[in-house]
Amino acid sequence: MTAALFDCHCHLQDPALAGRVPELVARARAAGVTHMVCCGTREADWDAVLDLGRAHGGILPMLGLHPWFVAEAAAGWLERLRARLARVRAGLGECGLDFSPGRPGRAAQEAAFGAQLRLAGELELPLAIHCVGAWGRLLALLRAHGLPRAGALVHAYSGSAEVAAELQALGLRLSFGAAAVRPGARVGPRALAAVAPDRLLLESDAGGRGGEPAQVPALALAAAAVRGEAPGALAAQVLENARQLFRGLLP
Repeated sequence: MTAALFDCHCHLQDPALAGRVPELVARARAAGVTHMVCCGTREADWDAVLDLGRAHGGILPMLGLHPWFVAEAAAGWLERLRARLARVRAGLGECGLDFSPGRPGRAAQEAAFGAQLRLAGELELPLAIHCVGAWGRLLALLRAHGLPRAGALVHAYSGSAEVAAELQALGLRLSFGAAAVRPGARVGPRALAAVAPDRLLLESDAGGRGGEPAQVPALALAAAAVRGEAPGALAAQVLENARQLFRGLLP
């Protein structure tokens, strides 16, 4: 595939990738991936994300508090996040809800997510949302608070086609990773096939657990096959969708 593509969600700041980022960026660009959206997950990695954005023109930074790390966040994290976002070009995320066993308490997660949702609206920043096992609460909070005017995505979408329809009706874009097109997958392909063309995004979710931005073109080919679309047309649409959502982060 020769069309340009965005990687709409990755974690190149992961310590497991230390020293490898120039190589990963070079491979991504050679594969046609022009931009990589790098999402922070806690205060300890915000500086690393911003440093990557300054060092590599194609890396677009986002800063947020991931639900996995809500319990360890130091007092005042929200004001420090607000202060950083007010002085740099960055989006907000990754944040959201994860009701898997062993994750931080739901009330704390919802409070942190609600605060970041409101902050994204206040600063008019694009928002990256994580959701696992909490689709009903996510929908309720989004309906209660509304989306930031800049827009939002749910990354690594793993919900049903029916929930996907509700999220799109609220104005969200849905980003899919390799799990949605894995052999034997059932829920992912149904949701991927049901997403409206102008709501679709793709991602590597690259980090210490695997994957890299250079794999996004292969993902686009697989997604086109699932959707019954020409790969070039799908790639062009996904690129336009990403440019629209992340336009405020582009140079």
